Amino acid sequence: MQGIGKGPQPKKVRMSWSAIMVMLLVFFDWKGIVHHEFVPHGQMANKQLYQEVLAHLRDAVHRIRPEM
Repeated sequence: MQGIGKGPQPKKVRMSWSAIMVMLLVFFDWKGIVHHEFVPHGQMANKQLYQEVLAHLRDAVHRIRPEM
């Protein structure tokens, strides 16, 4: 007969930092989040990236908040 705590011991869990870094861009208004976008690892945050993100934001605003 096995007593309490006599079963197999659980494995130890180790926490480790992820090697992946991601940038999240979030745009919101007073009603909530309008658009969010993850920037791929290694992508430069430059003029071209921001132009693409703003174009996506414009499309999201027209789709989600057509009254604006």
